[in-house]
Amino acid sequence: MKVVLSIVCWIFAAICCVFPFAYNHSDMDKKDLKISHILVDTNEQIIDIKKQLGEGKKFDELAQKYSQCPSSKQKGDIGYNSRGKLLEEFEAVAFKLKTEEISEPVKTSAGWHIIKVHDIKYFSDKDNFERRYF
Repeated sequence: MKVVLSIVCWIFAAICCVFPFAYNHSDMDKKDLKISHILVDTNEQIIDIKKQLGEGKKFDELAQKYSQCPSSKQKGDIGYNSRGKLLEEFEAVAFKLKTEEISEPVKTSAGWHIIKVHDIKYFSDKDNFERRYF
């Protein structure tokens, strides 16, 4: 009986150590973000836009006025996106933002971005599986 109890305790300890790590990593793919962004060519331009945001100017107005992305016609809105669909640097920052949070300037191969997350959709394991594979 002691041997069985010992084995069960070891299995339980192993699950407790591994599960939080696995959950945190697998959770990264269980959400979609509704994102807007502003894209410009230079660091100077993006710093000026970030300053204007700090002065109270509206993100969507600045996106429409300055962004060089075709999404500027939709006020920077690029819709809902899941991991693996965006530029790596962009995605790394976007998926750390909270709803209505605006990023610091982000450099990618496309240029300089400021990112805003409008909404986050979380999916259950079943929803996530079905959405990706069916």
